[in-house]
Amino acid sequence: MTKSNKILIVEDELYLLNILCDKFKREGFKVAKATDGHKGLQAAAKTKPDLILLDIVMPLVDGVTMIKKMRADKKIAHIPVIIISNLSEVEKITEILGAKTGVIEYLVKSHWSLEGVVKKVKETLQVYNLLKMSEVKK
Repeated sequence: MTKSNKILIVEDELYLLNILCDKFKREGFKVAKATDGHKGLQAAAKTKPDLILLDIVMPLVDGVTMIKKMRADKKIAHIPVIIISNLSEVEKITEILGAKTGVIEYLVKSHWSLEGVVKKVKETLQVYNLLKMSEVKK
């Protein structure tokens, strides 16, 4: 991971959004944020983040719809997504993860810590950076 990694956080709970933004800024990330899937799509297209932390249940455009629209847009289709949500229903998780939408991880909000989320983001970016480097060498 490099200090210049950009992350987009899409979360409609403002308190949680601000806590996540502050934490990632302290960890050296450039942070963009959005409060619904529609704004998240706009922010992803504008900022081209290295990774998106995405809530599922949001107003206007939910997280599942946002992922589907992202994957249809070649400019942002490659961005890895880590889901953060209060949803813990097996069917919904299976739908999201089984759709081959580029979701890397699914974190239920009540089961993670800020440090755990940061660690998962760093690990994911490390893997993606290694994959990018191996593609360049080909």
